[in-house]
Amino acid sequence: MNRFPLLGLSLVCAFGLMASLSGCGETEGPAEKAGKTLDQAAEKTTESVNSAMESTGEAMDDAAEKTGEAVDEAMESTEQMAEDTAKD
Repeated sequence: MNRFPLLGLSLVCAFGLMASLSGCGETEGPAEKAGKTLDQAAEKTTESVNSAMESTGEAMDDAAEKTGEAVDEAMESTEQMAEDTAKD
């Protein structure tokens, strides 16, 4: 059996594989560009949602604090009215 044709075929396949792998990653195709654009849009959306959630949380904390203060004032006023009524 002659080894040269088999060796030649192996070399051609090896060079073909190396050539096809060496071309990867040099240029971006349309799908890669679209993927990067989608990734950037998703990142910006996530940042916006996180910012909005933080702002909403702060507003809720402020509202809860003000509500607590109003309840405390109402309780004090009610107690004062009850004391005044009891004195009369």
